[in-house]
Amino acid sequence: MYAGIGGNRKLWKDVDVTAVEINPQIAEIYHKFFPEDKVFITDAHNFLLNHFKEFDFIWSSPPCPTHSRMRKVSIATGTKHKYPDMNLYEEILFLKHWFKGKWC
Repeated sequence: MYAGIGGNRKLWKDVDVTAVEINPQIAEIYHKFFPEDKVFITDAHNFLLNHFKEFDFIWSSPPCPTHSRMRKVSIATGTKHKYPDMNLYEEILFLKHWFKGKWC
């Protein structure tokens, strides 16, 4: 989930991968790198909720959260404050309680 151009995917061998990326241009780049993978262009957070039972392993790697150290650096350089995005914690709690496979 949150596949981007496949940075986390590059070292995986002999696996069937379903990638989820919301940005069509980025998903196209991913598909060029990994043409055998299934690629869904949609919101990964909602995809997880609707499809988690279809997989035996889930890798969720959302963009840098709003409450990260990098966010603090960007605040110091002029970025505005905002409430933390809790989607990552929602996914952790959801997978912990409902997913029967392994996840990261």
